[in-house]
Amino acid sequence: MASSGVQVDTAHQEIRIVAGPFRVAAMAHGSGEMTMMDTPVLSVAWPVTGWVRGYSVKLCDGDAAKGAALPQGMVHHVGLANYSRRELLYPMVERLMAVGKETPGVLLPGGVGVPLEKNDTLGLYSAFHDVSGKTVEHAYVIVTLPWIPESHGRTINVMPFFADVNCVVGGTSAWDLPPGKSEKKAEFTMPLSGAMLAIGGHMHDYAVSVRLEDAENGKTLVKLKTTRTADGHLVTLGQRVFGFHEEALPLLAQHRYRIVAEYYNPTGHVVRQGGMASMAGAFLPDDVRQWPKLDPLNADVQRDIASVGSHDMVQ
Repeated sequence: MASSGVQVDTAHQEIRIVAGPFRVAAMAHGSGEMTMMDTPVLSVAWPVTGWVRGYSVKLCDGDAAKGAALPQGMVHHVGLANYSRRELLYPMVERLMAVGKETPGVLLPGGVGVPLEKNDTLGLYSAFHDVSGKTVEHAYVIVTLPWIPESHGRTINVMPFFADVNCVVGGTSAWDLPPGKSEKKAEFTMPLSGAMLAIGGHMHDYAVSVRLEDAENGKTLVKLKTTRTADGHLVTLGQRVFGFHEEALPLLAQHRYRIVAEYYNPTGHVVRQGGMASMAGAFLPDDVRQWPKLDPLNADVQRDIASVGSHDMVQ
């Protein structure tokens, strides 16, 4: 049975979460289908008070300390939900981090981090693809999170930002992807003002780009492009680091914004739940006291908690 363990490396100021073993079953290749295998959500008690300033994820085969690395393409997603805080835009628990096969590691500048308290409860959720046609009996996930101790002075509090093209609280955000070129978009209104310091995202195969627009004047604020294989399979999705002060991207309270996903599906048929697109980044609120409070009795929040790590099968 899978379990998780937490290691505190004070010398390198890193927290490592090791989860597994997970069985990733072989699948038939060449069918055009890509089956996602979910793992159980594993509870993690955060061991220190301080700030998280980044993350990276790797998979290994066999022994969690010495096992050979597995292909990053096996990762559909690995994420950490923070049950102690709410998302900014949606009535759901905070996604402290979320990684896909196309997502590189993140490291914020020194003195900048997301605050966490000792014993905050996190949930590690993940899902994998088989990419080799061979079953992996004992796969382990290692999440490494650089952290800043509580004793460190002058740390700047940033918060995770998340916006989704098809957010369904308590359900899957995937949609059926039509053949050819298509776009899907969604608007949101910022509940408070602040500045985006850096932003990345998550998409599926056949994705072309995801962008953030000012919905009130149509201006593109940031556009992240993909790299793909010749047949359209996703390799990477770009990131954008804005910086601090005047270089940061301002987002205004009570202002409407739009997230837009562009896909090109060359298969000639609808790919069931083949589309997905979100943007996530490091957000510096003007006044963190205005951050929406988590209401654990809210029906949407309860649906979200129940659904974390439980997703429909996708192609």
